Amino acid sequence: MSRKLERSQPSRKITQKILIACEGSKTEPIYFNSIRNELRSPTLEIIVLRNQGKTDPGNIIEILIEKRQQMKDEKRWTTNDAAWAVFDGDEHIEKSRTSWENAINRANSQKINLAITNPCFELWYLIHFQDHLSQISRDKLVKLLNKHIPDYDKSMCLYPKPLKTEMEKAIQNAEKIAKQIERNELYEYSNPCCSGLSKLISSLLDLK
Repeated sequence: MSRKLERSQPSRKITQKILIACEGSKTEPIYFNSIRNELRSPTLEIIVLRNQGKTDPGNIIEILIEKRQQMKDEKRWTTNDAAWAVFDGDEHIEKSRTSWENAINRANSQKINLAITNPCFELWYLIHFQDHLSQISRDKLVKLLNKHIPDYDKSMCLYPKPLKTEMEKAIQNAEKIAKQIERNELYEYSNPCCSGLSKLISSLLDLK
């Protein structure tokens, strides 16, 4: 009696990998890992790196470069893949403008994409619910965010609920901020900004 042939399952074909290194140890990794878990994409691999306690933008970028090189050595990196560094601007710019500019230049020279929020990542959360175009401190920003997300805490998981349904509004508000910066001839990463973040999110969610 011939043995019944089993139908093989189609293999998972990854067509793109997105490597993300974050400054924060809670807020940003929780957010991006939640997007990855909710997507469960058969073709997109989202890799969120631990910051290993190194929160300086220069260190974040070097972690990315090292991991990307490792993946290249293992033949796991293609021209379709992308590396993103996600960090804040305020305190790093104030602490050392020279170190800040060196980090930005290093990223640009190594083709590392940048997603920079100023003053902090919570601005991205806030503009899901309202626009905000004026300079603001971290403390005041969190107070505004609390109006929409009571008792907000950095360890909260906010994706997919309540942020997913407000994503289009957030992207539009980020574009408003970018246009204001350009119109007023301000520094690209001045307060407030969500530079590059909507582009990163759009690439993850395949938004056009």
